[in-house]
Parts: sequence; C-alpha cells; structure tokens
Amino acid sequence: MKVEFTHDIACVWSALGYARFQRAAEEHRAGGGELEVAFRPYPTAISPAEPPPGRGPLQLVPAARVEQIARAAAVDGLVVDLERTVPAHTTRAHRLIALAAAQGVAEDMAARLYRAYFSDGLDIGDENVLRGLAFAIGVSWNSEKDGERPHAQPAQSARASDPRVPVFRFPDGTVLVGAVSLATLRSELMRADSPRRRSSRNTHLSPAPAGSC
Repeated sequence: MKVEFTHDIACVWSALGYARFQRAAEEHRAGGGELEVAFRPYPTAISPAEPPPGRGPLQLVPAARVEQIARAAAVDGLVVDLERTVPAHTTRAHRLIALAAAQGVAEDMAARLYRAYFSDGLDIGDENVLRGLAFAIGVSWNSEKDGERPHAQPAQSARASDPRVPVFRFPDGTVLVGAVSLATLRSELMRADSPRRRSSRNTHLSPAPAGSC
C-alpha cells in the first residue's frame, strides 16, 4: 500500500501530522501491514526564498496556540520549540528526502529534518547542516555529482485553490488534510489496506480539523 504525503518541513502542522503518521505506520507494519510512503514537497509561506530576520512559524501561528501546539506535539513524541526555529527555504531539505528515498530511508530522513527544524533550531537551508543530518541517517550524498542527487517530486498540484499541507492521499482514494488525529490515521490505514476498500477509487476530502499551512 502506498500513501502520498504532501508537506513542508517548515510547516508546524506538517511536523505534527507526520509525527502522528509515523506512530500509525509503525503500528500498521507491526500488525503485518505493508506500507510505502511517497513524499511530495509543497513549499509554504513559512519558508520564503530570502526569509527576513526574526520571522518564522510564530508569524503564522497565533500566540495563544503556540503552547497548545507544543503540548500536542509532545504527546506524539516531537519536541516543538517555535522560538528556536531558523527561517529557511526548504528546497534543499526536500531534495535530501528524495535522495534518502532512493536509498530506502526517506521516512527516517524526514523525521530527522523535522526535529532539526522544530526541536534543534538548525538551519535546514544550509548545505553543511544538511550534510551532517544525512550522515546521521546514513545517507550517502556527494554534492559534487549533481546527477546523483535526485530532485524531489513536486506535489500533484500547487494551485491556490488546492488543499494546503499536510495532505495524506491513500490508495482507496481518501484524502486527509491537516494534522489529523492519530485515531483517524490508524483507521484510514486499516480501511485503505482492505481489498474491498481498495477497489473503490472515489476521492473523499476531509476537512482540516487541526490546522494546515
């Protein structure tokens, strides 16, 4: 079963949604289910090409919700410290995930990048930082050989009218938008893996109950 995850590393809702998805995926695999994750980048307003000093996720998240977000993330195993984030363009980070995918460790690489940005306060737009993160995961990266560095496959669509990130697309046609709950992800993985459900190709778009970028 293949699930597409459209996201941005600099989006706090993507970080929260992915932390929950990781837990659901681990349980799904432990129960004998097969699962492949395809990562689709979708740059957001949080990661401008030349971010002005002092502007990061806090610009887009109401102050009253910052503590709420941090608590929710902690429950799902992710430390979120929005005061430490370093605004960065995320193109290189997404390319690193694509490179990691070619080596079979995209999920670990994505998780490490989210921690680097939201927990460690690292500049994920800096090539030296990314090289260190790649080494930590075991990703072989020779930046001098551009032909060996796959480009991240873009999101299927990037029109302003389309759903914002995070977006989960399941093989049964279901589309979930936003940092949906762990229970919802567990349930959808179970349904999408069912042969009866897999035969249906209708698309169902969920609302974004917990925010999106």
